[in-house]
Amino acid sequence: MRRSMRRALIVGAVAVVMMLPATLGAQEGPDGREVYLANCAACHQGTGTGVPGSFPPLVNNPNVQDAAYVGAVIREGKTGPIDVNGATFDGEMPAQTQLTDPEIDAVIAYIQAGVFIPAETPPVGEGGAVIGEKLFIGRMGLENGGPACHACHSAGTHTNLGGPTLGPDLTDLVQRYGGAEAVAAALSNPPSATMQPVFDGKALTDQERADLAAYFGSIRSRTVVQVDLLWIIGLAGAAVLLGFMYVFPKRNRVNYLRQLRSRS
Repeated sequence: MRRSMRRALIVGAVAVVMMLPATLGAQEGPDGREVYLANCAACHQGTGTGVPGSFPPLVNNPNVQDAAYVGAVIREGKTGPIDVNGATFDGEMPAQTQLTDPEIDAVIAYIQAGVFIPAETPPVGEGGAVIGEKLFIGRMGLENGGPACHACHSAGTHTNLGGPTLGPDLTDLVQRYGGAEAVAAALSNPPSATMQPVFDGKALTDQERADLAAYFGSIRSRTVVQVDLLWIIGLAGAAVLLGFMYVFPKRNRVNYLRQLRSRS
């Protein structure tokens, strides 16, 4: 009886040891699509079509099939003009030192597969444009304490009186990134060197990213006429002042000047 129990224990232990490597090998690695959206889509777009003159497309790009070349560009960055399919691109790609080797391998496989996000991908999650607009203008605070987007950016009808802003206008953000899902993913790791320290330790939640992406998606086809209201207000104020000076009786102006001279 005892011998049979020992045998059963030994057989069970051997089976567990034999299954352990298989179990470890079955663990999923990084998702190349998620790595791409969070780190690459800001420049190369969620659709992989790039930005004319600045960032080359990855779709139908013969260079992307060279894994060693792509890996070197990701790890070391690339500066200067590059020709792709007869077009020249002169953007600057910094080294993506935040990526691990498994993440780089995963994103290379994703890029080489060439299956990027369609241009009309709907927003992720339960994102709501109404809530996203409130988050954008600061009517609702961000959960982790980050600043409202409107502090630096304009979008849609929210234009900071038409005056200058620190960041670019985001009205066509969804079109530039190739879909709301790509925008939501990019917001998890802000690509701007200015935004990174601002949101350090104050990352947007998944729901906030989805809501903001839904808002940007709702305004992407809206035609916005940029009017510099600061100039209009200034000119109107100057006109009122000149009108007041014209209407103000000359005698009162002379008496006022005499009072000033007598006091001096």
